[in-house]
Amino acid sequence: AEEFILYKQRLGYIYETPCLYLMNYVRYTEKGRTGETLLDKESVKEYLDTLADVPGSLYGSAAVLREFGRHLIKSGYADVYIIPPKTVDLPTPEPPCFFTAEEIKRFFDKCDSIKPHLSFKGRELALPAMFRILYCCGMRCKEVRMLLYEDVHLEGGFLDVKQSKGPKSRRIYISSELSEYLKKYESSVSLLFPNRKYFFPSRESCYGTGAISKNFRRIWKQAYPNFILGSRPRAYDFRHHFAWVNLNRWAAEGLDVNVMLPYLMRYMGHQSINDTLYYFHFVPEFFP
Repeated sequence: AEEFILYKQRLGYIYETPCLYLMNYVRYTEKGRTGETLLDKESVKEYLDTLADVPGSLYGSAAVLREFGRHLIKSGYADVYIIPPKTVDLPTPEPPCFFTAEEIKRFFDKCDSIKPHLSFKGRELALPAMFRILYCCGMRCKEVRMLLYEDVHLEGGFLDVKQSKGPKSRRIYISSELSEYLKKYESSVSLLFPNRKYFFPSRESCYGTGAISKNFRRIWKQAYPNFILGSRPRAYDFRHHFAWVNLNRWAAEGLDVNVMLPYLMRYMGHQSINDTLYYFHFVPEFFP
């Protein structure tokens, strides 16, 4: 498994999340079995059953185990179990949440009031900046937290997003207002992390997988103490909100959607135009 991950990384893939999925399977098999075990049907099915309540992890684990199995066969191993296609359904996405202007204001008021913490150096600088990029650019949470210092070009007013979802990269341009804000962030955070690799550093690396979601919930709870837990929005909803706001703006300005849609698709890093069309039924002016 480690050789397979190294092989993928040498091909140029970051392979962060699939690596976690694969090594979780390895640890699962090591706990309950003795001796050397290849990718067999029994252990794969047992492991996937443990993920029945987390459809996203279930789908991701099945995908990487299928790919790992094919790699083993090509490497000369026999009796390797390959998960059949469509064994695991794509997870049903949670319905998006769109924000009001008041909700946005209250969230960022609380975000900007974060106090320094000895255990999380620079958190009061990084979190407000990360959430502003999510809100202003509609980027994925992973894209923001893993943004490299060398890929942020504030004088040019653009960010290079490399190998986001699959081996795809894109360049996105940002507003002068956001660029000026990030310049102030940069001058402050550089005093704490002078030789950092990531634009938003956490200790000696980047923020972890659940850091943005966890901090979003914490800040949202501060802004709305009585908010019902199950109906609270997620950090990823900033991405949904970005698409929704732009579509509404185009409708109000009478712009030709057929002309504008490919720009939104490219900016957000969607694989196909159908991914962008998903948002249309949330905008009444376009739905007919």
